Amino acid sequence: MNDSVKTNDSCDTPDWEAGYQASQETAALFDLSYRDELRLSGEDRLVFLHGFCTNDINKLQPGQGCEAFVSSIQGKTLGHIFVFAKQDHLVIDTTPNASEILHPHLDRYVITEDVTIEITPSQRQLFYLTGPDAVSILTKMDPRVADLGLNEHLQIEQSGNSLDCRKVDWFDQPGFQISVSCDAAEDICKLLITQGATSAGRQAWEALRVQSGFPEFGIDFNSENLAQEVDRDSTAISFTKGCYLGQEPIARIDAIGHVNRLLRQVTILSAAISPESLTRENSISDGESIKSLGQITSAAILPPTMGQESKTVAIATIHRKIAEPKTTLVVKTESAEYSAIVE
Repeated sequence: MNDSVKTNDSCDTPDWEAGYQASQETAALFDLSYRDELRLSGEDRLVFLHGFCTNDINKLQPGQGCEAFVSSIQGKTLGHIFVFAKQDHLVIDTTPNASEILHPHLDRYVITEDVTIEITPSQRQLFYLTGPDAVSILTKMDPRVADLGLNEHLQIEQSGNSLDCRKVDWFDQPGFQISVSCDAAEDICKLLITQGATSAGRQAWEALRVQSGFPEFGIDFNSENLAQEVDRDSTAISFTKGCYLGQEPIARIDAIGHVNRLLRQVTILSAAISPESLTRENSISDGESIKSLGQITSAAILPPTMGQESKTVAIATIHRKIAEPKTTLVVKTESAEYSAIVE
């Protein structure tokens, strides 16, 4: 995460274990204002963006959204985005500093189209509420939240403030982005905490992200990765949509049936290990071949829960022949070797 971006101190906490526990038992609130955002307006915004994304942007109606990759002509990933359709514009939520790549990439193709592309993260604060109680907390503000489907969103009016509430279940449980104006952020943060959310910080976020295998562009994959290597085909790629930049190689891979490497979530089968030592210099093998078959890209420690000891989980890019669940791996670092298992 980018430490230089704005955050809301009232929504952070040094007790990361309490934040993680809340995400499992009640609800945890994270400040995601470091994430980047683009806004596309103009009559041609849908058909224009449709031509550069792996998912079907054209079909989006106001209140709907989708996950997608922005792909290169070679079918590689230039960005990982979540698109939300409003009445007169599209909001693109994406990873930190992604606009440095995405804005010039998209802008170069605007010729006669009625499309305006803006970089807008400074115009809002962004929170993420997740956990078993997330829905009930938000329905106290607006009962319609209970009916939101994946990537759907609605506007909530609360105490004179307007909230853009987006359902994005990133961690295999209810999760919502809450976008508010900078002036309203502190009031909304305090309100959510009063209603039962626990403020949580970076370490708890990484634990949840890695545990659920939710990858981050620029850390777990980048512009060298083919879209299918990220292994989010069912949520981020449409194989029936019309022509777009990169469609031919992506369709060819789908016809072949596989890529040679995939992102996977793995668990280290030993006592908790420092994420820093695990990710600094590492390689993955099957325990027999001397050739490296993968690498850990992210790691995090999970606190002890329900009588279980603390453990280390990781996201790794590994060869498809060792990517099946329950496959045992050997992770070699600068100073040690560890057994791990594919989840």
